[in-house]
Amino acid sequence: MTERIRQLKQRQSSTRPSLSAERARLVTEAYELYAGEPLILLKAHTLAYLLKHMTIFIQEGELIVGNHTDKPRSAPVYPEFNSQWIAEQIDDFPTRGSDPLTVSPEDRETLLSVLGKWKGRSLDEVVAQALPRQIKFAEASGVMTVGNRDCATGHIIPDYHTLLQCGLSDCIARCREYIEHTAIANEETQKQVEFWQAAVIAMESAQAFANRFARLAAEMAETETSPRRREELLNISHICGRVPTKPPETFHEAVQFVWFLHLIVTIESNGHGNSFARFDQYTNEFYVRDMERGMISREEAIELLECFFLKATDIIKVRDSFYSESFAGYPVWQNLIVGGQTKDGKDATNELSYLVLEANADVQTSQPTVSVRYFDGLSPKMMRQGLTMIQQGLSTPAFFNDKLVIPMVMEKFGATLEEARQWGILGCVEPCIPGCTDGRPTVGYVNLLKCLELALNNGVDPLTGEKLGPETGAFESLTSLEELQSALFRQIDFFVDLMLTGFNLVGGMHATRQPMPFASILIQGCMERGTSIQCGGAKYSESGAFICGIGNTADALAAIDTLVYQKKTLTAGQLLDCLRKNFEGEEQLRLTLLNKAPKYGNDDDFVDGIAAAIVGHYRESLAQYHDSRGGGFTAVVESQSLNVSQGKCVGASADGRFAYEPVNDNCSPVMGRDVSGPTAAIRSVSKLNQWNAQDGCLYNIRFDPRSISGEKGLLILDSIVKTYFERMGEHIQINVVDDETLRQAQQKPEQYRDLLVRVAGYLAYFTELDRDVQNNIILRTSHSA
Repeated sequence: MTERIRQLKQRQSSTRPSLSAERARLVTEAYELYAGEPLILLKAHTLAYLLKHMTIFIQEGELIVGNHTDKPRSAPVYPEFNSQWIAEQIDDFPTRGSDPLTVSPEDRETLLSVLGKWKGRSLDEVVAQALPRQIKFAEASGVMTVGNRDCATGHIIPDYHTLLQCGLSDCIARCREYIEHTAIANEETQKQVEFWQAAVIAMESAQAFANRFARLAAEMAETETSPRRREELLNISHICGRVPTKPPETFHEAVQFVWFLHLIVTIESNGHGNSFARFDQYTNEFYVRDMERGMISREEAIELLECFFLKATDIIKVRDSFYSESFAGYPVWQNLIVGGQTKDGKDATNELSYLVLEANADVQTSQPTVSVRYFDGLSPKMMRQGLTMIQQGLSTPAFFNDKLVIPMVMEKFGATLEEARQWGILGCVEPCIPGCTDGRPTVGYVNLLKCLELALNNGVDPLTGEKLGPETGAFESLTSLEELQSALFRQIDFFVDLMLTGFNLVGGMHATRQPMPFASILIQGCMERGTSIQCGGAKYSESGAFICGIGNTADALAAIDTLVYQKKTLTAGQLLDCLRKNFEGEEQLRLTLLNKAPKYGNDDDFVDGIAAAIVGHYRESLAQYHDSRGGGFTAVVESQSLNVSQGKCVGASADGRFAYEPVNDNCSPVMGRDVSGPTAAIRSVSKLNQWNAQDGCLYNIRFDPRSISGEKGLLILDSIVKTYFERMGEHIQINVVDDETLRQAQQKPEQYRDLLVRVAGYLAYFTELDRDVQNNIILRTSHSA
């Protein structure tokens, strides 16, 4: 790590995350100034106003410039999306257990003044008024959520490959050509012209924003006493005067170009999951050209990448009390993937692929989330470098499987093989085609264990006594596992219908209230169709819906079949009574449920088959619907850290779990139950038939560092990943850390500030996580190879 990077990282890690009022104030001013304009033009002018008036700064030593808010590592407020819960919870932000944010008196005063003007107008309030009571009741019970209610759609990967070749100037010229050659004959053509006009305003404001940094850097250079830093500032000024309007000519310009586009998308709206995808592919030509001309060294390129990673880590967002726990660690899911294949199926690894991993290992930031695409032809050197980082306890990179994902993407989007080979990740584990996809893996989360609880109680929530789901028969009347599964599937179908109804209502409101002209123009299809991604402009559209608790649910069904239906050592009535009492006075029975029935994660075909059947049914249930843009719904087996909060909504369960304890994380086995070794665990998870979860299956696995040390340890890790992928697993991420280190970090957080862990499809600093989430990570099985 260079001294520059050390100082930048030290400054960042010592900065307490905060809340910023500036954006909220400026957006409010802009909405008042441009009131009455067509919506898409209002949105474009609001972005231009923001980029013109927001505070900008260049920190000492920075080589990549462009800030998110008026202060480092601060969360802006987007009152057009959410306002009143911020006003209600603002005094709790500094002290809450999960993702706390400091709030200055000035920012508090400004926010409370501004947010009052948005009462009844923010997206989340409008949605809350429109959502049927039944959906809100189901959400309150913890059986499901409806996503995108108080944030933008997000989850895009701009067409960086094309944009880097032509710059925004080409897009501006094409939009003006569309305007010139389109006769306004009806409402449709009127809206198309307004979209192109809005796109031009947004793109021109992007360069005006960059020009502000060009002027600031030049002004700073005038008073800079260090000749080296003065030269750097003048170079920054030159770069910012060119990009993103003009195509970059150097690697430094290319990285700054990418950062400006990504940053402005983030300033425009509060969506997350906006990702970089195949960074090593679309920026490599600039690196190679600079190397050939002697304009850059390998070390200088790594330093630029580390500056870029630090900028990505600076982006955080504010969430309410529920979602700050459910998505703990300030994540915004900016995924960057390397490796994989070229369009003709050859190894795409290049020198920049290695530099990305080297920079990632050196700077150790939580963002972006770096991943490697694996296939049989991947360079062994690339694989070894990634696995070495894992062995060192860095928890990065994650690995994805071309063998499964390429054909899956072809089916999901109807894409060609060439297109599918270019796939990247949106956010956590959701594969898409970069530059042309509006992917929304934000539909909501179905709590499978809560659905089973309802199936066992004929649709009544035993925690409240209220009827929540459909009547699917009293548990005592169900005489086989097949009948119980049928009851469970009917509960799932019922809540899928509610969730998708709610999500499509929300999607319609995004189209009519929150179109994003700048983000849209960066995605193929929107310019040609003259409409935003929110209105279905992208070439490909789809929406991903999550399920949580697959491990506990499969284990519970297996236990019921074993003890109630097969051995008949327990009646349905006895089991229900024990569950309602939370096993009080029935510890022996609880241990029997826990230890005398097969458990997912141990290569047991019976219980693994139950888990696979649930995922398969979930896919079938989703397939009956289309989203608000005409795309399909796809399954995601993923929980983030929602497994902690969803567990708090479920009473004791038939797998031996106490009431309110967390459910399993993502598609991993229940914590501590995969006791037959890592090979058995990966064999179980691979039996889910992950083809049925076409938006991804997130798999966490943890190893004790002592068991995978040295060359033998690398070979073990290599075998684990390749065996899992040969069995058609989609994704695997590996934490290598022992319990003692994690417990020490809880007790002495100041000494473990840089300890990174995989929470879900993202990295987080362990000491910044809520204590419940920390404990849940410690509970994950630590495998010995």
